[in-house]
Amino acid sequence: MKTVTYTALLIIASFLLSTTTAISAEKSLYERIGGEHKARQIVSDIWDNHSKNPIVKDRFAKSNPDYVKQRVFEIFAAATGATDVEYTGMDMKTAHAGMNINEMEFNAVVDDVLAACESNGVGQQEMNEILAILWSVRKQIVNSHIITDTLVASDDTKSHQSGGYKKQAKASSKSESKASSHDESYCLKSHEC
Repeated sequence: MKTVTYTALLIIASFLLSTTTAISAEKSLYERIGGEHKARQIVSDIWDNHSKNPIVKDRFAKSNPDYVKQRVFEIFAAATGATDVEYTGMDMKTAHAGMNINEMEFNAVVDDVLAACESNGVGQQEMNEILAILWSVRKQIVNSHIITDTLVASDDTKSHQSGGYKKQAKASSKSESKASSHDESYCLKSHEC
C-alpha cells in the first residue's frame, strides 16, 4: 500500500510540476518580469543609470526624459513579448544612424539595463533573455568603424566612483598609423580608421 501511495504521489507531483512548467513557459518575458508596472520602473531606472554613467551620460544630457522613457518602454515591452504595447519609434538602425556609438558605449548601456533589471528583482533567466535581445540588435546600433575609447580614472579624482573619469583614446595597431596622419573628424566621416 505504501508503494502505491508513494508512486501515486510521484505521478501527481510530476504532473503538477510539468503543468506549472508549461504554464510558466507560456508566459511572455514581459509577463514574467512583472508586466507594465515593473517594465516602466525598469525603464525609469535605466534612465537614471544612464544619467550617472560617465560613459554615456553626455549622450542623454539634452534628451527629453519623458520622450526617451516612453520609446524605451515601448521597445522594451514589445521586445519582451507585450501584446498590448506598440512601438512607435524608428527601427534601431535608423534611430542610431550617425550617432557613431562605439562598443564601449553599447556595453555601458547593456550594463545599465541589466543593473536596472537586477535592482527590480528580475530573475537571472529573464536577465539572460534580455541580454540576448540586446545583443541581437548590437550590429544595428554600434558603428564598427570607430575606435573605442577607454575610461581611466584621473589622478585627482580616483577616490570618486563616478565623475572622476576622463576618456583616453585606445587605438588598434591597424588604426594607429592612419590616425597619426588623419584627424579624428576625418576618421569618423570617412570610416578609414
